[in-house]
Amino acid sequence: MKTISLFLLSFFFLYGCIHQQQGAAIGGAAGGITGFLLTKDSNSKTQIAAVLAGAVAGGIIGGIIGNYMDKSDQRRVQKALKEVPTNKSRSWTNPKTGHRFTIKPISNIKTDSSGKKFRKATLYGRKKNSSKLDATTKKMYL
Repeated sequence: MKTISLFLLSFFFLYGCIHQQQGAAIGGAAGGITGFLLTKDSNSKTQIAAVLAGAVAGGIIGGIIGNYMDKSDQRRVQKALKEVPTNKSRSWTNPKTGHRFTIKPISNIKTDSSGKKFRKATLYGRKKNSSKLDATTKKMYL
């Protein structure tokens, strides 16, 4: 029940957010849910700590990449999720921003309990003129 509540809260929060906030919210929700699932048989204090730690880590990583993706990058992610074979990569450089991205799907297309299709994938991003590579691995919906 806690997982469903966390997911729904995150889902409704996303509609009013900009890209960085969307990435942070999605990453935070994914990290929190992961923390919950990994400790579901633990005591409540351990579980709460794991949910919080997962949410913070996921939020930071998701927010960083979401901060510099625009709509054309998001469309490329969607297209790659539909077309790129598992464990293969697709890279691109945004001509407007100069930011570079690579996506690598690491699972086949699956369907969740509500009928939505997704793949687990790793998304790498590098801002123009930066040597820092950001990466996040999570479920990405098609």
